[in-house]
This record gives sequence, structure tokens and C-alpha cells, in this order.
Amino acid sequence: MKRGRISTVLLGGMLAASWVAPSLAVAQERSLEQVMGENFEGLQDLLVGLIKSEYAAMPDQLGLLHEHADELTKAIREDTRGDRNLFLMYAYSLRGHSADLKSIVEVLIARDEANLRGETLSTDDLREAAAAHFGGMVTMCVACHNRFRQRVVR
Repeated sequence: MKRGRISTVLLGGMLAASWVAPSLAVAQERSLEQVMGENFEGLQDLLVGLIKSEYAAMPDQLGLLHEHADELTKAIREDTRGDRNLFLMYAYSLRGHSADLKSIVEVLIARDEANLRGETLSTDDLREAAAAHFGGMVTMCVACHNRFRQRVVR
């Protein structure tokens, strides 16, 4: 009887894995274009947040950009193999800028909340640093696209 239950559990597990595995493979095989499109949308949202000093949604978006930068370090296309180090430099720089900007934004959120309670004054130094890291992310994206674009822009 015990052997029958074990077989049933194993068979059920194999069936579940056969249903889940293709969906996981599809999720893992997101195209580079999808990742880049999500990054572009995220950068637009970040720009609006920086301009308006509305930081609440930024840590999540920056975390996603950081994950995408990690994906880029593992998704080196064949046509970039000759300049692998340059491609990785762009991806790692994007990852670094997103991590730094996330840290700055988290401090700005805390300072702005304290300022609303009258406990502290907001400072523009961190806002300028946030803008610089945002600019660094955009620069890395543009530089990488200019270097590794697959087709000629007309």
C-alpha cells in the first residue's frame, strides 16, 4: 500500500513538472528585446519619478532593472562574442548604477517622510546624485545599443 502511494506521488510530481517546466522555460527564454523594452519603460517611469520627486515606486523598478542587467550578463549574443568584455562592461555598469540609484532613492524616501513630519530638511545633493546615476544608466543603454545593434538604423 505504501509503495502505491509513493508511486502515485512520484507520478503526480512528474506530471506537474511536465506542465510547469514548459512555462518556466518560456519565462526564462524571454527575448532580449522583451527585457530591453521593459527596461525602456522602466527608465521612462524613473525619469518622471525623479522629476516629480516621487520615489515610492522606484525601488521596485530599480530592482527589476538590476535583475535585467544580471540577465544581460548571461545573454551574450553570438554577434557580440568578439567584444564580450565591452558588452559585459555595459551590463555591469547598468547593474551598478541601478543598485546605487536604488540605495539613494531609499534614503530620499526616508528623508522626505521625515521632512513631512518636520524632523529634517530635504537636501538636493542626493537628488543630484540620483540624477547622475539615472544618466549613467541611460548612457550605458545608448552606448550598448550603438555598439551592438543588430541592424542599421535608417
